[in-house]
Parts: sequence; structure tokens; C-alpha cells
Amino acid sequence: MRNIVAKYWKFTLSLLFGAVVFWFWAVPYMSVMSFQEQYQLFLFDTGYFVERVTVPGGLADYLAEFLTQFDYIPVVGAAIVAVLYVLLQCLTWILCRRLGASAAWYPLSFVPSLMLWAHMGDENVMLSFVIALLAALLAMLLYPTVSADPPQRGNLWRRLLYVVVFLPVLYWLFGPTMLMVAGYVAVYELFRGRSLASAAAGLFTLVYAVAVILLFAQWLQYPLFNFFVGIGYYRYPVYVPAMQSFIEAVTTLLPFGVACLPSLRKKTVAPIVLTVVLAAGGWFFVSHTYDPLKYDLIEYDFLVRTRQWSKVIAKAEKKQPSRPFDVACVNLALAMKGQLSDRLFEFYQHGAEGLFPSFQRDMTTPLPTSELFYHLGMINDAERYSFEAQEAIPNHRKSGRLTKRIAECNIVNGQYEVAMKYLRMLEKSMFYDDWAKQQKQLVREGKVNDNPVYATLRAYRQKQRDFLFSDTEMDQMLGLLFVQNYDNRMAFEYLMCYELLQRDLDRFNQYYPLGKYAQFKRIPTAYQQALVMQWTQQHGSFEGMPWSIEPGTCQMLNQFVGIFMKNQQDPALTRPPLSSTFWSYYLVSQEGRERQGKQQMREIY
Repeated sequence: MRNIVAKYWKFTLSLLFGAVVFWFWAVPYMSVMSFQEQYQLFLFDTGYFVERVTVPGGLADYLAEFLTQFDYIPVVGAAIVAVLYVLLQCLTWILCRRLGASAAWYPLSFVPSLMLWAHMGDENVMLSFVIALLAALLAMLLYPTVSADPPQRGNLWRRLLYVVVFLPVLYWLFGPTMLMVAGYVAVYELFRGRSLASAAAGLFTLVYAVAVILLFAQWLQYPLFNFFVGIGYYRYPVYVPAMQSFIEAVTTLLPFGVACLPSLRKKTVAPIVLTVVLAAGGWFFVSHTYDPLKYDLIEYDFLVRTRQWSKVIAKAEKKQPSRPFDVACVNLALAMKGQLSDRLFEFYQHGAEGLFPSFQRDMTTPLPTSELFYHLGMINDAERYSFEAQEAIPNHRKSGRLTKRIAECNIVNGQYEVAMKYLRMLEKSMFYDDWAKQQKQLVREGKVNDNPVYATLRAYRQKQRDFLFSDTEMDQMLGLLFVQNYDNRMAFEYLMCYELLQRDLDRFNQYYPLGKYAQFKRIPTAYQQALVMQWTQQHGSFEGMPWSIEPGTCQMLNQFVGIFMKNQQDPALTRPPLSSTFWSYYLVSQEGRERQGKQQMREIY
């Protein structure tokens, strides 16, 4: 057994590394797979291929987008990423061995993969950078080595021919990781060539590589910066993290450094020590490059996209949301589960921003609002937010998720020609084609109203032709939706919760009578708390209230008032169950304290 372990320890180490990477992307960071997939739309189309390969690094982009589409099934996407990480590690080791490295230093070949893992903590790092790294390593392995001692002149000319022919091709197909190959050749010739001619060839390679880039820069209309750092390696073309260049430099020079290390005896603890140090250092490095706040947002978006409403609520129960985006996702999940009006104040609320986050022109923040508008029946606004989010994608890609939503909105609105344009596009994809064909069949056969989702949304949507949407008067928009279709109870719930979060009790009272059409079996908890608070402003007791208020609500209000009157800073007011009430939101929260005060509380009671 010991002999088997000794023989296959390198294979086992790589396999274990791949398993950990797979687990990382398939379990705790599954949502990132969906995030990457939703901001591109790979098409099996000649025009799409030509569009990609007509820019430097285009083949890397094309191959990366082909692989990224499999992130639609996150487990498959995680497996692909794990294979690429392990392949990067294996190619690094093959290069080390080729330069004469001792087998005991095998753990050092994991350094580039660990650095890449940490670098991809930035969600805007594209898979095309990984593909380009692998292409550069393969090109290094294909570089002709010194095959004679002393080196022969013909061998040197063969190596120069490789440089002259392949560097421009490599640059055009895979981008500026070609500079890694040029750097590798230069170091190899300077230190391994063992002749003045070899040293000159190494310097020539560096100058030639820069000249190739500058030459291409004269033909294409991109900033010179992008020609040296990559056009498609990072989602934002105007900025590339310094970590990218650092990874390229380490990956290029590491094999030479490992080859210079002394050979060790077969039975040594060096591999074990190195493995432990790299595992600990890698864990620390990776864990500190994945911002939990950022990835909370990505996970909320993933759960909303996949309509896992119970998991959204469970996530918020473990850790209170704090940003409008997160809060909007939680409130939408509560609404979809029929719990919004009962549990609204169990979770941190961000004012009306927690229902309808302010519109921002980026690719992420409009998504929960677009989802909400779609479910409410505000179809035009759902389409507008989806379109704006798609147009805000920094690298100008299309989005499969958003294209699908735009097509759905046009089908609901009866804009079939526009919908067909998007459906034809989706038909050329791998994971949206079946859905697109089904929608085309519905339209062609005139059976859109037979689809329960489309039929419901058509019944909900605003039908007035001269209707003007105003995001500053959302209560009026919601009121109009509900009045024209009393089946749209979600619109009524959002209307009432909007007024409560705005602390506008006059508007709440104005709209509350419409609740008789919402067919509630009981008055929701949040409404009870608002009603009983208003009643006690004008009456000395709870008797005579015209509503069916539960005894527990009255008892909790008495408890809240007693504590609040004694000490406004009492910690009990900021802990459940008292913190999970409209009264706490209205009076104890920071905004509530700015609007109210202890004096007003005395006046009320």
C-alpha cells in the first residue's frame, strides 16, 4: 500500500485538488456559475463565430463562451472549471520537468492554479483568460528545445522560425498571453542557449512580440492598453486587475525557478511540507479574495432566477439582508409564498427601496425589480428593465436570461414579430432552443392564451393605452393594477406594504378598504399592527375596534409601549419579537427616530 501511495502520490494530489475545486464551485459558489452563464449567449452560428475571431484573442473568447454556456447546469460548469484548473497545474509541471525539475517539488506546480483561483474571486474575470493561459503553456511546450551539445546553428534557426511564425498566430487567436511565450523563449535562450547567438535570439523574441502587438494595434480600433492586457480577459475593457499580469509572470518564470532548485532524495518530507504550506496559504488567499457581501448578492439573484423562494427566505433568516437588492429579493420571495403582509417586518427593511430598488444603469441591480414587475403584471416595465440590464453588460455580450425575458414580455403584449426575433436568436443556443421552439409554436398556433402564465399576466397587465408609468408614484401604479383586476392580490400586498414602509398611514387608510376584494382569510399581521397603532392614537383602550385584531397583537403593543416609554434605547426593542413589528420600524429604526420622538409617543398614548 505504501509503495502504491509513493508511486501515485502526484496523481492523487492533482485528483484531490480537482475534487476540492469542483466542490467549491458546485456547492458554496454554485450561484457564480449561473451568474457567468446569464451574461452571455453562445450561438451556434457562423456569424457569431466570425464576430469573435475577428479580434485578437477571439478564439479564446469563443472557446470560453462555449464552455461557459454549460454553467446553465452549475454542476457541469463546476466540473469544467475543475478540469481547467487541474490541466493548468499539469501543464505547469510538465514544463517544470522538461527543464529538469526534481519530482519532490511537484507541489509547486499548483501555484499558478491557486493564484488563478484567488483571481477569479473577482466575478468579472472571464474564462477566456484561463483558456489563453493554457494555450500559452501549450505553446511553450511546443517550442523546440536545444537538442545538441554544443547547440547547432540549424537548431537555433528552427527555433527562430517557430517564434516568427507562431507568435503572431498565437496573439491573434489567444491574445496577449503570447507575451508569456515570448518571455519564456527569451529566458530559455538567455540561460539555456549557451551562446551569444541564442542570447541575441532571446532579445529578438521580446522585441518582435511587442512589434507584433503594435502592428495589430494600427489596424484595429481599440485602446492600446487593451492590446497588451487583453480585450476579452476581463468583463470591463477599461480596467484589468494587476493580478492578471502577476499570474502571467509567475506562470512563465515558475518552471525555471523550480528547475533551479536542488534535487532531493526520494524519501523526504519536503513534498508533504510544501503541500501543507500551499494548502494553508491557498485557503487563506482564496478565502480573502471572495467578498461575502458581493457573493450574497449573486446568490440572491441566482435563487430568484431559479425561483427557489423558500431558500431565499431561509437565507435571510440566517443573516438579515442589508441592501435594497437583497431586501427586494426577500420581499419578492415572501410575496410569492403568500407571506409578505404577515412577515414584512421580520426582516430588515430599506424603506420603499426594499420593494422597488432605484433604477441604476448596470447589468445587475435592475434584475430583481424586473422579476417583480413581471410577476405583478407590469410587463412593459419588466421588459424595459431587462433591456437596460442587457445593454449595460460591459463587454457588450447578450444575455440568455434577459433575452428570454424580453421575448416573454413581447409575447404577453402580443408583439409577436418582435418576440420572434428574439426566439430565433435563442433557437441557435444549446439550453434555450427547446423553450424557444415551444414559444414559437404557441404563437404560430394562436394558443398563447392557453398558457396559464401568459393568460394570467395578460389579465394582470395595464391595459390603458395612454398609461404613463411613474416610479415616484408606485402606490398609484399598484392601485391601478389592483383595481382593474382584483385577482392580482400581489399588487394589493405591495401597495399596502409600500405605504407602511413609507410610513404614510393616511394613504394606508385610504387604500385599506380595497382589501375586501383581496380575499384574505384574516387581516395580515403587518396591517393589524398599523391599524391597532392608529386606533390607540385616538382611543384609550382597544375596545370598540371595528377590525378583527388578534389578542396577541394587542398584548405585544402594550409590551412595546411599556418598554419604549421607560427606555427608548432598551435592547429589547431591537430584538425579536418586538423588533419584528411595524411599531419598531416606525419608531425605533434610525429613520423612525428622525421622524418621531419620545414626546410624540407620549402624545399618542
